[in-house]
Amino acid sequence: MTSYIEDITFLNEKAIKFGNEEVEAILVPELGSNLISLKFKRKDVEVLRTPDSLEDYRKVPILFGMPILFPPNRIEDGQFTYKHTVYKYPINEKEKSNHIHGFLHDKPWQVVKKEVEGDQIFIKTEFSSNVFPYLRSCFPQDLIVTMSLFLMGETLDIHLEITNKGIEPFPWGAGYHTVFNFPFGPESKLEDCKIALPINKQWKLNDRSLPTGEIQETANALEIQNGFSMDGRLFDDLFGYESDLKNECTLTDQKAGVQVVYHGDQHFKFWVLFNQEGFVCPEPYTWVTNAPNLDLPAELTGLRELSAGETVQLNTKLVMKEI
Repeated sequence: MTSYIEDITFLNEKAIKFGNEEVEAILVPELGSNLISLKFKRKDVEVLRTPDSLEDYRKVPILFGMPILFPPNRIEDGQFTYKHTVYKYPINEKEKSNHIHGFLHDKPWQVVKKEVEGDQIFIKTEFSSNVFPYLRSCFPQDLIVTMSLFLMGETLDIHLEITNKGIEPFPWGAGYHTVFNFPFGPESKLEDCKIALPINKQWKLNDRSLPTGEIQETANALEIQNGFSMDGRLFDDLFGYESDLKNECTLTDQKAGVQVVYHGDQHFKFWVLFNQEGFVCPEPYTWVTNAPNLDLPAELTGLRELSAGETVQLNTKLVMKEI
């Protein structure tokens, strides 16, 4: 199998195109290390929603590719306090007075390594908070985040490592705003497609899209776990799952003959499901929306602490299949 890496320009930015006989992808380090394109070549379909132009991308950047969220989703009034340290983010969802999506997805990352070794492609990028001193006003700790991509055949492994480079511990939560073209095929209809999620708990949200703290059994949990059609249904919902469920989301377009399986490791205890016409975002999170501001145990919210010098690795995987 012939594997390759090329330096290209995409959306007027330096980008990396890489692939093999089965898959081709584009990573844009300057745009938050966003995996902006993922094509399943065997079926000639774009798996991820990719912008046609820079103008399209600028309208809503978060709705293309696979933006990295740190912290994920919303922070009430843009701030929280943890161990006497205040973390204050800009209010960028003004109508709800929230901060949303964090600060990693729109900053330039550095390319650390890119290589082809046999049939495997390896690319590594890095974000260092020291490069952006102004971020101390919202995140006063020093951190380094690295993203490692491994492509082999039809499988893309993605490892995200978060390292505390400071002297104080900090709370952390991460996720992905993964935007899938769905249906995958141009001739497919949504009524013929199914999505399955490993969920059985639903968090009730208030009118600011923040958790109230009430957790209930998911309606139609078995239907969602086994796969259901989103035709005529709109979601912007927050779910959790029990550890006995296999943590993977499956998207199936029978007419196009394509299935994508989206795996998350044990750190991703929550999924947000969001969709609009033409795309769906199953978003794996390590903590629940607004976790630091919830008066609930950390084992429920997913809030974790990273000590000085400590590193945590989060693993996800995208597998493309012909069906």
